[in-house]
Amino acid sequence: MIRGYIKGKLRINLNEKMSFTKLQQGINNLVATGNFNTIRYELTNNGLGQDLTMDLAENMDKSFLRIAAHYDNLYKSAALINLTKKNVLMNDDVASLDLILGDNLRYNFEYYVDRGFYWSFGINSRFYEFNKEIDYGLVLASNFEIPVSTNVNNINLDVSDFTNQVYLQTVINEEFAFLVGAEHKLLKFSTTTLNEIANDSTPPAPNSNAATFFEKSNYVSAYGKLILDTYDDKYFPSKGLYFNGDFHLYIWSSDFNNNFKEFSIAKATMGGAFSLFPKLSLNIETSGGFKLGTSRVTSFDFVLGGYGNYPLNNFEPFLGYDFISLPGNSYVKAYARLDYEFSPNNHLLFASNISNVDDDIFRTGEWFTAPDYSGFGVGYGWESFFGPVEIIYSWSPQNDDGNLFFSIGYWF
Repeated sequence: MIRGYIKGKLRINLNEKMSFTKLQQGINNLVATGNFNTIRYELTNNGLGQDLTMDLAENMDKSFLRIAAHYDNLYKSAALINLTKKNVLMNDDVASLDLILGDNLRYNFEYYVDRGFYWSFGINSRFYEFNKEIDYGLVLASNFEIPVSTNVNNINLDVSDFTNQVYLQTVINEEFAFLVGAEHKLLKFSTTTLNEIANDSTPPAPNSNAATFFEKSNYVSAYGKLILDTYDDKYFPSKGLYFNGDFHLYIWSSDFNNNFKEFSIAKATMGGAFSLFPKLSLNIETSGGFKLGTSRVTSFDFVLGGYGNYPLNNFEPFLGYDFISLPGNSYVKAYARLDYEFSPNNHLLFASNISNVDDDIFRTGEWFTAPDYSGFGVGYGWESFFGPVEIIYSWSPQNDDGNLFFSIGYWF
């Protein structure tokens, strides 16, 4: 039985039956790894069933250098240099390093040892940062120890995230990837806006342009993930199912704001893509999350808004609102998108989403009420030679301002 594609392996259990559809799926996954120059297979009838004979010519290239470019409204312009090397320390491992240069310096390192049917092992390390102008009222509503200024409407918020993970991964029921691991995270939220405004009315002092920090804490957590992804395309899916469940238990913090108590964050997204008519498909997804515990830490609250960027922590996309617009320690959201491929690789898109987001909406029952927020989007998508391109104009009945989101190239 083909066990699924996890980090580039075709897994076959010779003691179980295997459908031809599963065989084709496994062969396609094997081709997609790029590990083989040629793959030939033959099915022969032996009287009791069918024998599978495979002839594989392995690709002896073990090192790869790739480049890519991307633009979105949050991270802005970026160029990626990826170095991937197989068999770094052993025969079944792979290491990958992404160096991302542009408006925001980032990196992402992954090392993975694939043990097939047994528990596999991985290490991840990443650094991400961005800057965004937001409503100062969102910061004041948090539990950060910050100065209150009555003459500030918006601030430029600097967010940086340095994360290190070690984890074990296996497969459940042939389809689900299950991960358990430990995580360290250094999270920083800061701004220079408050000092810049103060300097306008008073003589500048030494270090007067230094940043004001709202958060600068290390966090240690244990986490688990359960993932199913059979979408036929990450960006323009027309068939398949998707599930991503995540649970983090935060057990220690350096506690910059002196408000840490042990707490947990649970969230999940499930969805499906279906073909309605030739060239017309529907993608539906629902998601939600909540916080468990009495800790006053708000750094991991869910914040909705924006579209088209690589996901980070609990910043969730939401059409009709700009990035970092709708905060709360719990939320529910429903999303639907119609995709009409009017010519090969060209898509006309129409999307809508609704949500309730606030503190403790599952305890108060607000999650089951009529949605407080809604948004719509219409746009164009192109499967280009350098990656997906999406241009989406979005608006909301609750928001006077529309937003135009650009996403050019693969997300990273």
